[in-house]
Amino acid sequence: MPQSLSVVYIYLVFSTKDRRPFLRDPKIRASLHAYLGAVSKKLDCAPILVGGVEDHIHLLARLGRTITQAEWVKELKRVSNQWLKEEATGLAIFSR
Repeated sequence: MPQSLSVVYIYLVFSTKDRRPFLRDPKIRASLHAYLGAVSKKLDCAPILVGGVEDHIHLLARLGRTITQAEWVKELKRVSNQWLKEEATGLAIFSR
């Protein structure tokens, strides 16, 4: 019996709160991008490209069969917020 195969690619762009430049530091930005790629991979959504600038993030991934788009987005936004609060607490951007 023939089997049909499908691949769903998902492209996510999300910004920082009030589009503040929380990701201005290139080291923090690169570390966050790497972290988000690892989290996406752990969620069975293979990352293809992770990037962005100081106030938003772009992420292209292949959607896995075990998670919905909404769950994937929710988890990525949750962990990115948590990561920034833990890793960048000494930055002046959080004293506003």
